[in-house]
Amino acid sequence: MLFGVMLAAALLLRLFVAPIWIGYDTDVRTFLAWADRAYTVGLNGLYTNAKDYFLDYPPGYMYVLYIVGMLHHKLAIPWESAGSLLVLKLPAMLADIATAVMLVRVALSKQGGMRSWAQALGLAALYLFNPAIWSNSAVWGQVDSFFMLFISATLLYQQRGKLQHASFFIALALLLKPQALLFGVFLLIDVARKRNWMTWLLCVLTGLATMAVISLPFAIGRGYGWLVGLYSGTLASYPYGSLNAFNVLALLGGNFIDLNQTFLHIPYQWIGLVLMVLAMIYVCLIYLLGYQRRGAVLYLSFLFITAVFMCMTKMHERYLHYGLVLALLSFIYIRDKRILWLFIGFSATHFINIADVLLRSFHQDYHIPRYDPLMLTVSAANVVLFIYACQLGWRLFVKSDQDRQEEQLATASAEQAASLEDISQEGQRSSNETEPGPVSFRETKLWKSIFQGEEGSIENGERGRGRWFTRKDWLYLGALVVVYTIIALFHLGGHTDPKTFWKPATSGEAVVVDLGSSHQITRINSFAGVGEGAYSYWFSQDGENWQDQIAVKSDHTQVLTWHAEEPKKEARYIKVVIDTQESAALHLHEIGIFGDGQTTPLHIQQVQALNVNPADEGAPASLFDEPKDVPYSPTYMNGTYFDEIYHARTAWEHLHKIEPYESTHPPLGKILISVGIYLFGLNPFGWRIVGTLFGVGMIPIMYVFAKRLFGRSEYALIAAFLFTFDFMHFAQTRIATIDVYGVFFIMLMFFFMYRYTTRSFYRHRLWATLIPLGLSGLFFGIGAASKWIVIYGGAGLAVLLAISLWERYREYRFAKKLLLRQASTEEEIPALEAVMEAELSPEESAQLQHVKRRFVPGTIWTLLWCVLTFVLIPVTIYTLSYIPFMMVPGPGHGLKDVVTYQVHMYKYHKDLVATHPFSSPWWEWPMMLRPIWYYQAKFMPEGMLSSIVSFGNPLVWWPGFIAVLFSLYMVFINKDKRLRLLLIAYGSQYLPWILVPRLTFIYHYFAMVPFLVLILTFYIKQFLEEGPPKRRQWVLGYLGGVLLLFFLFYPILSGMMIPAKYSFFLRWLPGWNFF
Repeated sequence: MLFGVMLAAALLLRLFVAPIWIGYDTDVRTFLAWADRAYTVGLNGLYTNAKDYFLDYPPGYMYVLYIVGMLHHKLAIPWESAGSLLVLKLPAMLADIATAVMLVRVALSKQGGMRSWAQALGLAALYLFNPAIWSNSAVWGQVDSFFMLFISATLLYQQRGKLQHASFFIALALLLKPQALLFGVFLLIDVARKRNWMTWLLCVLTGLATMAVISLPFAIGRGYGWLVGLYSGTLASYPYGSLNAFNVLALLGGNFIDLNQTFLHIPYQWIGLVLMVLAMIYVCLIYLLGYQRRGAVLYLSFLFITAVFMCMTKMHERYLHYGLVLALLSFIYIRDKRILWLFIGFSATHFINIADVLLRSFHQDYHIPRYDPLMLTVSAANVVLFIYACQLGWRLFVKSDQDRQEEQLATASAEQAASLEDISQEGQRSSNETEPGPVSFRETKLWKSIFQGEEGSIENGERGRGRWFTRKDWLYLGALVVVYTIIALFHLGGHTDPKTFWKPATSGEAVVVDLGSSHQITRINSFAGVGEGAYSYWFSQDGENWQDQIAVKSDHTQVLTWHAEEPKKEARYIKVVIDTQESAALHLHEIGIFGDGQTTPLHIQQVQALNVNPADEGAPASLFDEPKDVPYSPTYMNGTYFDEIYHARTAWEHLHKIEPYESTHPPLGKILISVGIYLFGLNPFGWRIVGTLFGVGMIPIMYVFAKRLFGRSEYALIAAFLFTFDFMHFAQTRIATIDVYGVFFIMLMFFFMYRYTTRSFYRHRLWATLIPLGLSGLFFGIGAASKWIVIYGGAGLAVLLAISLWERYREYRFAKKLLLRQASTEEEIPALEAVMEAELSPEESAQLQHVKRRFVPGTIWTLLWCVLTFVLIPVTIYTLSYIPFMMVPGPGHGLKDVVTYQVHMYKYHKDLVATHPFSSPWWEWPMMLRPIWYYQAKFMPEGMLSSIVSFGNPLVWWPGFIAVLFSLYMVFINKDKRLRLLLIAYGSQYLPWILVPRLTFIYHYFAMVPFLVLILTFYIKQFLEEGPPKRRQWVLGYLGGVLLLFFLFYPILSGMMIPAKYSFFLRWLPGWNFF
């Protein structure tokens, strides 16, 4: 009865205040507009033309808003009236009441364990009448309580171990707000901890099916791709340190300050990122250590979402609301009054925060000044509360009060016994045995790692004496390289583009050619080099009267390529007039004039220059001195395509100390392209050959990488074969862009980091471990100077290094514990004789002492070496790569300007707003929904086409991506370090693209392909080794299929001329357009 009265009073309170204030007018009016649109156009049309209509919420709450809109229309409720506000706010207010009911039911349940109705009602009252709660739903007009009802259900089911139910509710929550992703961290940990593939599969399918069914009315006729784009767009919104949230960023002056602005010379974006990563590691560590304790998932979810509010950028003032109900739920299970004090403290600061923002909004003031005293004071209070919450989490789940009391009472011998218990536990965790009971310390993985190396781990296949690279390897690799080199160099590009040029200094200059007699002019092809300008053709029969002007504009998209015009004019004389000459002066190399029915240029009888400026470079006659190099129908063999117009041009400019046009990427990639131009000339073969050879060089890297990982030549051949005949490896290394260089060095840096992880300064000399580590850093530096995508992989290298040093530390700690046991007397630890059944031999003791001595100096030298090889040397290489830029004559090319260039590059990629018909977001790449179309030839015979596209081999990418997804589960099951390394490499190159707001293309996935192939090979190896011999034939058939697809798609990867009808056969998906 009392509870019913309480609920009624709480609802009446909300019904009373809801119509008085419109609330936060921006949010309320937006919800009302969505409600009107949802009912007017229907659910299926709600997200249509989303680019012209602001709608950043997922479809879940649109069902509620549809009903709100329907009530407005059916009952003729005026928009923004008192009745309108009641209808709009009612769902969230009812969610408040439902949450209170949930709190009481949980508290009185067996799991909650509260036997007192008074205590349960007290918790409900704390929630229901908390102004930080009811002001959100009844005054502000937001739906956070509605969202948190589903999150609470998720965590409660997770607390009870019902992970499939939790997956259902978190999917529903995700359809309400993308913030639900944050609460999925602990669900992922719990699913992985189960080590049951069926649990993993059921949870994934439950979540996906739930989202698919609920989103179905919105997806009919448009698929589900828009939904991923909607989430990505929402996450990329609001580029500010804080959005009126009283948190760490606001305390540092970051409220509504651009993420790129700095505090103490550190961008707010990096401050938020570092703090969030540290907080996430801390909270996840506590959960991994204390997940088995009551209420762990609830309290740590409260702590994590509070950490998100406190540390992340782009936080709104309301987001602390999410933690309040979780604090009460965790108190029910943990019964620690300190949690209630946290709830009260955060409720107070949160209410002050939202009240301040609301009151300002009533006066159309939506931005709190960055140094507002109230904001700074409350932000500081929130920081204090957050630090206390972090400390309390450690005490509750890692080091409880009881643990501390036991430590104070422990004696020295008890400490020794505890050390031996740890050894036993290490053995239990490290052994593959499933039977309970103590395990001999000599059977643990840590013992084997110290004395034998990590058997069965990443070093698999490297044991034994003799050559690891045999004659068979040379045969396999040599054959593959030779075959691929022939295929890659075939029709790579022409060798004979024009060399001489005329660079007119001013507009108005002209050149007149006399053909000797009148001809029907059917085509004029001109080859423009670097620079920009415009020129025109004029026609005459007598050389006096000129008519029929044809204007040609040569801008940055027409560099180093042939421009064809078809005048179809009768003329004897043709005049070429320079109409405009930009500051980046145009270089005209050659002009070819074709008569009717001819495929070779007409003979030029006489060339006359008009209005020539002495400042010109070259001579006007140079335009007609290389007719043999003029193609009738230009193709990719004769000129640039796609981004070659930038990179090949800049490579030539570096050679000639000219201001580089392309400055949005580091210069080393273009310098490497310039080597080919220097050796073979300014022609397609010259600017493509170096990248193609780097593509050939990737094959030995892949082969060696796989041989080291999997130990057998056959597996190395499989990996190298799959990579060799992947479509993107072929297409992307034959185009003169810089991606090939970045990916090449990414492969090398991860290979040498892998080599480092297979060595230990306990078992090898220190310098032997530092060599591969240093080479990894060296290639990281070279790669970063080629393209910034390599820096993404640097995060993966750091993770692998940290894991390796952590393993050294675990071995060190294990050795110390064993030595402590040896120093104790037999009678001090009689209960553990079964575990420590044998004394250490003198050799074993000496090795353990060696481990104990080596850890600290080995770690220090390793870290100092990393500073040199991953920081100082890469910075030096990066700076030296700008030498061609600094050699350009004139001011603005000094070391200071190099630093300015980096700011320019960053802003370019951050602020790039562009569209492209063949761009694709990151989530489409593995499925190859939209290949990138690089080139289509003109002047093809009827019914024929020549195109170049880039995407993956379906038999490599599709099963490879499935293997990657499966590995996210398997890496927790078999704990294979090879799989872990490959996933870290893949993830470090892929995950950053989720946060990149600029236009992206499928070729950005190229950096992930080597690791996808190696992961796929990992499972092919398992497939062969765990089954009958006939599986070998199946694998051979699969490899044959990969090769067959390569040759089937070869024409559209290489620009080969084929019947247009053939391309229809290759169009497997709607987005696969080839002409």
